[in-house]
Amino acid sequence: MGARMRAHDWSTSPLGRPETWPQCLRSAVSLMLGSKFPMFVTWGSELGFLYNDTYAEILGDKHPAALGRRFYDVWSEIWPDISPLIDRAMVGEATWAENLPLVMNRHGYDEQTYFTFSYSPVRDDAGTVGGMFCACTETTGKVKAEEALRASEARASGVLEGMDEGFMLLDRDFRILQMNAEGLLLEERPPSEVVGRSHWEVYPGSERMPIGQMYQRAMRERAPLTLEHRYVWPDGHAAWLEVRAYPHPEGLALFYRDVTERREREDALREAEARLRALADNLPGAWSTRSPWSATAPAGASSTSRGASSA
Repeated sequence: MGARMRAHDWSTSPLGRPETWPQCLRSAVSLMLGSKFPMFVTWGSELGFLYNDTYAEILGDKHPAALGRRFYDVWSEIWPDISPLIDRAMVGEATWAENLPLVMNRHGYDEQTYFTFSYSPVRDDAGTVGGMFCACTETTGKVKAEEALRASEARASGVLEGMDEGFMLLDRDFRILQMNAEGLLLEERPPSEVVGRSHWEVYPGSERMPIGQMYQRAMRERAPLTLEHRYVWPDGHAAWLEVRAYPHPEGLALFYRDVTERREREDALREAEARLRALADNLPGAWSTRSPWSATAPAGASSTSRGASSA
């Protein structure tokens, strides 16, 4: 930008030729041109506009025509948003804005952008504010990424809260970060007694139990694991839980549901099968559930030995 400024036609600029600029303006421009951070300087009653190479990227199609023009002419579309900050800077008050939303037109169309920047008054030798210095950074990508993440988290939260199984999020130190409504319902404890505390503190002794060992293995090996675990709830009733552990970048995501009824049905079915088998095995003359090769042949039946001759 230094070479472009030297070659620029300043005859129509409110700034006049560079050799007429006051020393304070020259110093501000020198500082700006030597920085890799996006910066611009405005000076005079019409706020003539000067900027560095990094800020030229922010200008888009407005560069290089913006050089030396009035600040208002360069950014007329965002003037209602920034003029209160400019007014404060021009009366000697430094201002700051973080992630300020601005609808800019720099590529031939309006686009939503976000900027973090400061406006600082620039004073002449007499101490009078003659202009303004700005250091800024565009945060559009960062803000939109955060918005997308919040939207994703909101959707995920809605899904988790609507699930019919419990959900628990653990960090790498096994601290409980989150628990959904179904998990808290199964837990039958208020969130304050669970969320934010170590899993080992909330469930004393679980660190040495198969469930705790499964969590530690899943965390260590970064592999999903599943376990059915008999758990005694705080009110004393016992239940079978199916627990699935999935590693994620921050720790473990746990999904669990009460499978007590299914286990009881399976146990009842196994008991019924065992009783039926025992009954069948003890009925005289009846088909046995034991191996047929061990059965005794009925009286009068003949058998052919390996050594018998054929007719």
